[in-house]
Amino acid sequence: MNYKSECLTYREFKEGDFHLFHSVFSNEKVMKYALVEKFDRGYSLSYFNKVLANNILGENRKAYEFAVYLSSSSIFIGFADIEIQNRKNLSGCGEIGYFLLPSFWGNGFACEIANTLLEISFRHIKLHRVSASCNSNNIQSENIMKKIGMIKEGEFRKVRYKNGQWDNELRYSILVEDWILCN
Repeated sequence: MNYKSECLTYREFKEGDFHLFHSVFSNEKVMKYALVEKFDRGYSLSYFNKVLANNILGENRKAYEFAVYLSSSSIFIGFADIEIQNRKNLSGCGEIGYFLLPSFWGNGFACEIANTLLEISFRHIKLHRVSASCNSNNIQSENIMKKIGMIKEGEFRKVRYKNGQWDNELRYSILVEDWILCN
């Protein structure tokens, strides 16, 4: 499954992509606000193998994970995913997420990725609700959720433990009918 947006190309990970995958999840800057710590090679490989196994499940899959590239040069810039939280009667709920390598921060790519993930979620996967969350200290991530039309559902107090401290988590969502109005 491949997709394109204005500047980016999205394709499912393939067997030879482990080094790309690991370059994202082992990067300390990328993982600064992530729910989990940066991955060591063994954990990355285990997770990567789950991604590959998930790719062949068709409509029964629990997630859609993409390697993201600049369309103009085919340079790998990061990871994007849609996690299916539940399915009901040809619809369902999901959560989007993405990680960009630091050299591609500040170029509008995160917003483009988030918008594309919404389009895939609503038009292709046929979800009716999509959410996203971030560490409350990650202002850039919260701003992206606002820019793509998501509504703040709440702030969960001290639910993320990392680097010896508890942080709050922000949760936003958008419904398909709201997304249609925005587009």
